[in-house]
Amino acid sequence: MKPFESRWERIAPYGLGVLFGLCVALLAVSIALFTRASERGGAAPSGRTSSQRIQGERDNAIIEATRRLSPAVVSVTAIRQKVVPRDPLYQWFQQYYYGQLPAGERYSILESSVLGSGVVVSSDGYILTNEHVIRDAEKIYVTMSDGTQAQATVAGSTFSYDLALLKIEARNLPFAPLGDSDKLETGEWVIAIGSPFGYLLSDTQPTVTVGVVSAVHRDVKSSSENQPLFMNMIQTDAAINPGNSGGPLASSDGEVIGINTFIFSTGQGSNVGMGFAIPINTVKMIIDEVQKYGRVREPWTGLSVGELTSDVARRQSIGVESGLLVGAVYPGSPAAEAGIKNGDVILEINGAKVANVDQAYRAFFGHRVGDVLSVTIFRGGKTSTVQLKLAEQRSRA
Repeated sequence: MKPFESRWERIAPYGLGVLFGLCVALLAVSIALFTRASERGGAAPSGRTSSQRIQGERDNAIIEATRRLSPAVVSVTAIRQKVVPRDPLYQWFQQYYYGQLPAGERYSILESSVLGSGVVVSSDGYILTNEHVIRDAEKIYVTMSDGTQAQATVAGSTFSYDLALLKIEARNLPFAPLGDSDKLETGEWVIAIGSPFGYLLSDTQPTVTVGVVSAVHRDVKSSSENQPLFMNMIQTDAAINPGNSGGPLASSDGEVIGINTFIFSTGQGSNVGMGFAIPINTVKMIIDEVQKYGRVREPWTGLSVGELTSDVARRQSIGVESGLLVGAVYPGSPAAEAGIKNGDVILEINGAKVANVDQAYRAFFGHRVGDVLSVTIFRGGKTSTVQLKLAEQRSRA
């Protein structure tokens, strides 16, 4: 140690140590801040800009599915005509001035239009919609999402399933891929696309709503005789409104898994979060019928049945207290060929018990002409099983 060492020489080592520690601490804080920013999507090493990151977040499954399907969704306009009596005052003036009112002058024809939705299912112009949208229509027009309009014909339709397959003259149309409705899970995301209240909108782009599958395999009784008993329906809370009928219900993969058909409403067609769609696997069966046979063949049994009540069973000493009592069997029908007779009681169809007409409808639902059903009957105190082969309705054969 030098005898005359300066103050700076004595404290220099300590100062350098403190300075080195501050540098190390600053470096550690910088690394920590950089790491946190990267985790939060900041200036990451990938070099993505802020706009690229935002666009990536926006391009979710719902948007991609909508982009995939929207070009294939159409508006369907059905023109109906109704003959109505002319105004009585008009008729009186005509008779007063001309002496006799011509028969053609006593009535006038009013035109009305019904607006629904549809989805293109093939590039050559086949389009799915609901049967009730085009029922009794004199003319049918289809409007594509780009505004192009074409007149359509009915390739096939069925009241029982409320489905219709339309055809327009076109080539290379964008069409929607069909999924598998049997794989649907309650709670998964679904997308409804169509033209709700289209008559109030000034453009032709479809409307998109999103919800979940609320339930599957729903059976819904109709409050109107003009609609069938709907079986095996998909229930969803995606907003479906008047004009959505016939449009697609799609999965988040962009595949059609149902055809939107009706809603429960408290009045004036308002949506209460309970919409129903026909499963696409049922729709595929209808498409196959039209493509193979040029029509939808309606299965026929040749049976007339009624619900067997316990009172009737006791009065007639039938021996069973529930089932379907056969009231008539048409000669030459599938039921007659199966050996079913008037007075028999049908207990089961394909192993499912049937105690009322709705249960019988459920047992027959989804079967096609040519399918063979096992029918368990009760006759004369004994139970037996016969094979019933469904035929086509005679009126359509």
